[in-house]
Amino acid sequence: MIGFGFLRPVMQAAARGMARTYVQPLGAVPAVLARISQRLARVAAWFWPGSAAQLVAPPNNAGWRADIDGLRALAVVGVVVYHVFPAALPGGFGGVDAFFVISGFLISGHLVAHFGAGRFSVASFFARRVRRLAPALLVVLAATLLAGWFTLLPTELAAVGLDAAAGAASVANLLMWHAQGYFDRAAVLKPLLHLWSLGVEEQFYLVWPLVLALGFAARVRAGVLVGATGAACFVYSVACSAWWPGAGFYSPFSRGWEFMLGAGLALHGVAERGPEGAACATPAQGTPAGMGRMLARCGVLLRTSRVRNGAGVLGLACVLAGFVVLRPGVGFPAPFALLPAGGTALLIWAGAGAWVNRHVLAVRPMRAVGLISYPLYLWHWPLVSWFHIVRGAGVIHNSAGFALMGAALALAWLTTKCVENPLRGGHFRQGKTAALVGGLVAICTAGLVTWHTAGWPARFAHTPAGTDLSAINLAVRDGIFAPTPHMHITHENGLTIATIGHAGHPVLLTGDSLLFQWGPRVEALLQQGRLKHTVIFVAGPSCSPFAGEVYEKSFAYCRNMQNVQQRIIQQQNVQAVVVGAFWPRVLLHTPGTQAQKQAAFVQGIRSLSGNGVRPVWLVLPTPADARFSPDKLVARSLTHIGVNTALLEQGISTQQLRNDTAADTAFVRALAAQAGAKVLDAWPDICGTGPTCAVITPPATPKYADDKHLRPGFVQQHATFLDDVLAR
Repeated sequence: MIGFGFLRPVMQAAARGMARTYVQPLGAVPAVLARISQRLARVAAWFWPGSAAQLVAPPNNAGWRADIDGLRALAVVGVVVYHVFPAALPGGFGGVDAFFVISGFLISGHLVAHFGAGRFSVASFFARRVRRLAPALLVVLAATLLAGWFTLLPTELAAVGLDAAAGAASVANLLMWHAQGYFDRAAVLKPLLHLWSLGVEEQFYLVWPLVLALGFAARVRAGVLVGATGAACFVYSVACSAWWPGAGFYSPFSRGWEFMLGAGLALHGVAERGPEGAACATPAQGTPAGMGRMLARCGVLLRTSRVRNGAGVLGLACVLAGFVVLRPGVGFPAPFALLPAGGTALLIWAGAGAWVNRHVLAVRPMRAVGLISYPLYLWHWPLVSWFHIVRGAGVIHNSAGFALMGAALALAWLTTKCVENPLRGGHFRQGKTAALVGGLVAICTAGLVTWHTAGWPARFAHTPAGTDLSAINLAVRDGIFAPTPHMHITHENGLTIATIGHAGHPVLLTGDSLLFQWGPRVEALLQQGRLKHTVIFVAGPSCSPFAGEVYEKSFAYCRNMQNVQQRIIQQQNVQAVVVGAFWPRVLLHTPGTQAQKQAAFVQGIRSLSGNGVRPVWLVLPTPADARFSPDKLVARSLTHIGVNTALLEQGISTQQLRNDTAADTAFVRALAAQAGAKVLDAWPDICGTGPTCAVITPPATPKYADDKHLRPGFVQQHATFLDDVLAR
C-alpha cells in the first residue's frame, strides 16, 4: 500500500527527538505533585497549545461518541428544514457550518493518531474516504441523471450533467463559484446545488493531511499550525464576505477556519471515553517544562461537570440561535457563521459527559438520524428541487413539505442499509474501493457526455411533441444580455459599453438587462439600412440608470453607472437618451418614500438631459410573469415531459398583466411628466391589444427567454416601438 513512506522516517525521528527534548519524566516526583503538575499543564495548553507530547500521543477522540451522531442530526435537520420551510428556520443553512467543524474534529483526530504512531498511509486514508462518501453519492447522482432524462429539457439536462460530473470529481463548489451570477439558474432548479459543500469537504481531505504531514516533518507545533491556518482562513473569509460573496460562499479557504475549529479540538484531545466523563488524555510521558506546564490542554479547573454542562448548554443555544437569526448575505460565512460553528465547537469540547450531550444529543432518535445524516443531506435537496421543477410551485406547503422530508428519510435509511453499510466495511475492501472509484469515473464521464451533447436533444425527436419541445428548449435563457453581431463591446468596471452604427448623432441607451435586450432591434435597423443614429449602450445586469439604489456586493460595479453615463455623454456629444430598467427592482432597492424616490429620479433624468438640452425617453414597464418562462411551457411528471398545451393556446390575461405592472407604470409616467421626459411603450409590440397575451409566436416559438427577458429573435422582428426614435 502506498503511503507517506518518504516522510515516515522523518516523522518518527522528529517524534523521538521532541519527546527527549520536551517531555520531562515525572518518575522522581511524588505522585501527588505529578498529578497536580499534569492537571495544571492540561489547563494551560488551551492557551499555549502544541507540545511535542500532543503530537506524539494519539488523542482520545479516536473512539466513538454517541453525542457526535446527535450533533450531526442537529446539523442536518437545520439544513433540511431550511430548504423545505425556509420561513420556519431562516438560518438553518448554518447546519453546513456545523458539519465542517465536526469533520475537522473527526478527521484531524484520525490523522494525528496515525501520524503520531508513524503508520499513516495516503492510499489507506483516501480509500476510507471513498468507501465512506462514494456509495451514497453515486446512488444520488445516478438517480438524478436518470430522473433528468425523463423530466428535463435538453438544456436543463446538460446543466445537470455538468453538475453531476463536478460532484463526482469533488469540484462542485468550484463549478458553482464560476457559474454564479445574475443570470445563473435559480437555486431550486439545480438538483445538485448542495454538492458544493461536499466539494469543500473533500478538498479539505485532500489538503489537510499534507499540511499536517509537513508540519510533523518540520517540527511545527500543532497549535501554531492549526491557529495560523484557522486565523488566515478566517481573515480571508471576512474579506470575501464583504467584497467577494461568491468566493466567500464557495471557496474552501473561506470555510477553512471552521475545519480548524474542529482540528484544534481534536489536537487537544478533548473527547472523552464515555458519558461518565472519564478524564482527558494526559501526555504519554509527562508534561512540558516551564511555560508548557502552565499552558496545556484541559484540566480539572476547566473540566468540572458544571463547566462542561454550561458549555454544552451554551453551545446548543448558539447553534439554535444561528438557525433562527442568521440570514443569507452580508457577513456570511464570516463572521456570523461563528454562531453555529462556535456552538458546535462548544458542544464537542463539553464532551460526551455533559448534560446536553447525554440527554439531548445522545438520545436514540437523535443518534438514529445522525447515523443517516450524510445520505439524508444528499437526498433531501434533489427531492426539493424536483418538486419545484415538476410542480412549478414557488412555495412548498405543509403536507408536501412533510412528505418530502419523509421521503428523504426513507431514501436515506435505505441507502445506508442497502448501499453504504455493505460497501463501507467487511471483506474485499480493496475491490470495493476500486469499484467505487470506477463508479465515480463513470458518472463523471456520463455527466460530461450529457453536457457535451447539449442534453441529448434527440430524446424527443420521435415524440408527438418533439418539434414543440425542441423550439421551447432553444428558448431557455436564449441570448440574455448577449451582444449582437455588429456591436463593438468594451467593459469598464463591470459595466458594458456597446456601440452599434456610425451614422448621425449619438443616442445613449442606458439601464439594466431589460434595456440591453433591445439591442437586436437596433441591429435589425442597421442591417436594413434604416438606423439614423450611432447607438451607444451603457448597461449592467441589475443596474439602476439613476443614483440612489442600494446594491449588494455582487453588483457593486453598478455604482459607477452615473459616472460612465456622464463621460459618454460629454465625450460622444450625445443628443438623446433612452432609459429602461426592471422598474419593480429599481423601486424596491432605492431607499426612501415614493416622493423621495421620485425626486431623486427626476434629478437623475435632468442630469441625463443636461437640464433639458437633450430629450430623454423612459421605456415603460414590460409584461413580466413566470408563465412566460420557457420552462413553464412544458408539462412534467416524474416520468414524462410534454407541452403545456393549455398555456400555449390560451396565453395569459392581459388585464392581469396590466394589473401587475399598474403601480410601476403609473410611477414612471408621473416621473416622466415631472422631469419633462417622454415615454416609450413596448406593450403593444409584445402583447398586442387583445384580451390575452400570447406566450408564443406561431407555430410554437416562445417570446421570452425567462420570466422577464424577451428573446433576441422576437425583439429583432417585433420591437418596433424604438423605430420612432432611431429609424429613418
